[in-house]
Amino acid sequence: MDATLDPGKHTLRVTADVTFLCRTNLATLELFLNPQLHIDAVSDFSGSSFTWARSGWVGSARFAVQLVKPCPAGNTVQIHFGYSGTIQPRAPFLSQPDVQVLRDDDLWFPQAGAFDFAESDMTVRAPARSKSLASGELVEQQVEGESAVFHWRTKRPVSSRTLVIYAPPKRASVVEQVSFAAAADKTTPVAQPVRVEEICPEELATPPGAAPCGVLARRAAPIIQHFTAMLGPPPETSLTLLPVFDSGESGLGYSAPGMLLLSDWAARFAGAREYAPGFLAHEIAHQWFPCGVAPASAADGWLAESLAEYLAWRYLLEADPEGARTMVAEAMRDSVAYTPARPLSLGLELLGAPWSAARANLYQRGMLVFRTLETAIDRERVDRALTEFYKSYEGRSASISDFRAVCEEIAGRKLGWFFDYFIQGTEIPTIELRRLPSESPGVVAGEIAVKGLPPEGSVRVEMAIRTAQGVVEHSVATRGAVTPFSVNVPAPALGITLDPDQRILRWTEAAERSKAQTAILAALPVELVTKDLPSAIELLRGALAADPDDASRRAQLLHEQLGELEREHEEWQSALADLEAAINGHSLSPFDTYLCRAKAYLFHGEVQMQEGHFQEALEDARAGLSLPQFVLMEHFRAGTARENSTQTLQQALESLRDSASHQ
Repeated sequence: MDATLDPGKHTLRVTADVTFLCRTNLATLELFLNPQLHIDAVSDFSGSSFTWARSGWVGSARFAVQLVKPCPAGNTVQIHFGYSGTIQPRAPFLSQPDVQVLRDDDLWFPQAGAFDFAESDMTVRAPARSKSLASGELVEQQVEGESAVFHWRTKRPVSSRTLVIYAPPKRASVVEQVSFAAAADKTTPVAQPVRVEEICPEELATPPGAAPCGVLARRAAPIIQHFTAMLGPPPETSLTLLPVFDSGESGLGYSAPGMLLLSDWAARFAGAREYAPGFLAHEIAHQWFPCGVAPASAADGWLAESLAEYLAWRYLLEADPEGARTMVAEAMRDSVAYTPARPLSLGLELLGAPWSAARANLYQRGMLVFRTLETAIDRERVDRALTEFYKSYEGRSASISDFRAVCEEIAGRKLGWFFDYFIQGTEIPTIELRRLPSESPGVVAGEIAVKGLPPEGSVRVEMAIRTAQGVVEHSVATRGAVTPFSVNVPAPALGITLDPDQRILRWTEAAERSKAQTAILAALPVELVTKDLPSAIELLRGALAADPDDASRRAQLLHEQLGELEREHEEWQSALADLEAAINGHSLSPFDTYLCRAKAYLFHGEVQMQEGHFQEALEDARAGLSLPQFVLMEHFRAGTARENSTQTLQQALESLRDSASHQ
């Protein structure tokens, strides 16, 4: 391929010689190319033209090439393409004037399907003083007149042809070398070291006050080491981290073989684990799935996003146990209670849904399904299955059926019930522990009642039995609807906690309460907040009352929202009480806790100003400004007066501080 790009104009001109392997007998080759690109030539390598036609549908990327001779299964056909045009960047991958990111989804090269593995030899021409990034090795770079020329070549088939053009950094990049120790027996081959490079182009996307250059690379190194020990070496021996696009106010990432493109926020707050503890591990896990083993179809996307989320949790389990606990607690509440539930078999199609639906279904529930698989076949077998799956399919596409076959081989039994129930379906089981009378104080008797699982379904349910002489841990493999159990204990049982680590995707009290609160808040549209404050306030109070002991851990958020509206309605004392409850409250995640506190300090201070308590307002502003920077940079909309505000919390708190100081 020879590609010429102008990032400022988003123009692209390409000539490409592509060899296709025919898996079946083909007379016509169905391909996809961005409809914004004009096809100038389609021929064989000797120059003889092929007959081709674009789809008749407006905006369709599909086009068909009529082969001169049919291509038998197992044979290859070689085609030369020439095309040019303009490709406008799409959200959230909005490029800067001197940056262009061409992803597979942009269909900037002729492809037969997503995640096609191929070797590539690519010459890239860009404006002088540009840099480029692509999969493989940079063989050569030079300057030809007004152009910078880069030659990229892969050593093995890769699943992506992502291409990036960016401005050269003003400061040097940081390189970390990830090495792997030899096995004790000296016979196991050592994985080739992985070179991790973080490019720090502050003029591109990294805002003032960003984390020091090198934080991302240093955090990435142990993650790569962890996944290599678990799955085997990554497909590429280098990983380049580049903050290259503006996400507005969230941490986003895009992984391609050997590269990880990050949003400015992800780079800015890379060192703050409380901001997004699993983010970097999730994105690096994509170097294995889907960069190493790709989904065979969009429906197999569970093996990309859900698996990456599970692997991120596994990394946090060792590196940041509190972050791992938070991931599970949020998922067990939010994904279970989310409606409408969508089957995981929709895979990557779920990414086209609103982010809340994609996060709850594909990311959170998908991660919980992998955790539940641990209880069906145990974690050690899940690890063996993932290792074997990656080893068997590296450099190829694989389906959920392929993964199921590997799991069944390692588990030594059929698992159709598990994959049909948890991936094809949307049901969620209820599991209940019932105490039964025991003849001895040294024995705890009971039964595990399971509702919703198919008759052949079985999961291992853990329990923690609290006694005066310590906690006794026990587990029960369920059989059918009811499974009896008995446990010897050193002293009478004081209480039993079912599934203490929330290892099974199931209904919990937190999810039940959250679902009830969500149903109440569904009647709280923006119009009600702006036109009928008393009714909106009563709805929020009803949501609080629906969970009096805060099992869902939403009370802090509801108190903060209630305080905002009470302030707008000039219910000063009620507003102060609710905002104080928000300041002193806690949500499931540290990020949500800090965010609620920052807003609560702001509105509490404004009420204090209204009441003439200027010193108290100043103390609120200072307390709010002492919270983590990643919270203070959040934009917010609050109440009727600020509906169209674009302020950050930091700006609003600074304004409150200045006003209180002047008073």
